[in-house]
Amino acid sequence: MRSLKVLHIKGDDQKIKDFLQGQVSSDIAELGDLSSQLSCICNQKGLVMAGFLIQKVNKNFKIIIEESLIKTFVEDLTPYAKFFGVTFHLGEENILGHVVENPQKSRNKNSFLTNGSFDLEVEIVEVKSSISNEISLAKWQIANKLALNHSLCFDDIALYRPLELNYDKLRVSFTKGCFRGQEIIARMHYLGVNRRSFCAVIENTEHPLENNIKPLGKKLEYENYKIYNCFIEQDIQNELLKSNQHELFSMPTNQLD
Repeated sequence: MRSLKVLHIKGDDQKIKDFLQGQVSSDIAELGDLSSQLSCICNQKGLVMAGFLIQKVNKNFKIIIEESLIKTFVEDLTPYAKFFGVTFHLGEENILGHVVENPQKSRNKNSFLTNGSFDLEVEIVEVKSSISNEISLAKWQIANKLALNHSLCFDDIALYRPLELNYDKLRVSFTKGCFRGQEIIARMHYLGVNRRSFCAVIENTEHPLENNIKPLGKKLEYENYKIYNCFIEQDIQNELLKSNQHELFSMPTNQLD
């Protein structure tokens, strides 16, 4: 996928682990070889600066990230990386995303998310070859939205906390220890009263929703539908579920080991 790039992290193996564990929101101790993990970095106020995937390959950690977020990621982490002798290098590899049906039968280490109907997987390859049943980038983005995985874009930087993007469920470990913004994020998670739900909406274009719902990111179009994520009040969600003019999904998702 042309919008995704690979960042290599260079340095001493143990220092790289210590550096990442103190900066990213996920627990990299849970990563096995050739496995992938959703993660993000936040600032001291608990606002998300970048979202990405971490993949471990032969004890090396690689960051799979949207191209527009690379500069922010590197500039934000470089002051801390210097203390660990860690550097970042942009790779030339290609990223392949896979949407795999019947995940219980086909799940593998590259899977980073499931919604019960399909798995999402990523693969880093040196040379892109022809693929049977290849899907478009738009369909890959739709699959992520249906799995409630919001892809942060450049305009979203430092605007949202993990709770507002479903990142608290998919990208944050509340047991691994400290990372930047952890105290604020944990306080909101444990003490906050959340009456809103993060949802994937499938809206029939012939019967647009009457409710003024603000989407997170842009709406994607597929046939006669618009698909997007949103964070809406529970009472509005209940009203929408009674309508026959659209479908609304608030599907449980799980980060895979």
